[in-house]
Amino acid sequence: MSVNQRPTLGPMVSVSCLQQLRIYTEDLAGRGPVLGAGRMRGRGVIADLGLEGARLDDEKLLSLFVDIFGLNGTKLGLVTGVSSDEAGGYVVQLVEGACTYHMQTTEPMCVYTLGVFMGALQALTGGVMQGTETTCEAKGDPMCTYVISPHRALG
Repeated sequence: MSVNQRPTLGPMVSVSCLQQLRIYTEDLAGRGPVLGAGRMRGRGVIADLGLEGARLDDEKLLSLFVDIFGLNGTKLGLVTGVSSDEAGGYVVQLVEGACTYHMQTTEPMCVYTLGVFMGALQALTGGVMQGTETTCEAKGDPMCTYVISPHRALG
């Protein structure tokens, strides 16, 4: 059976579609399914590239994330920084995130994007990751910041 390849539109959809799906799902079922969907997407992107288990230094990781999630990739956002620490944790920063498009809030709201980076880092490192968003463009912060570390109980 043939699979729809969308030869004209390609693999991307409007960020407004993502917003509606994300907001409705969070309202109906909470953040868990949205975080899980993000994790699945992040792991899948890394697997599709054949990079599972490819521990990358910060410079190569930043370049990878810029390529796959930025302007020439999925357009999830413009990754501006990636740094790691000795404990296996990471800080990922981005601007123009899909989750914050035309949104205003009083608390961080980019659980899907957080999940994408958690899943991608999990696939790259082989360890289960947990994370939190500490700054958010929808709150008026200059960027979204995701602090991701090995899961304490499952690592």
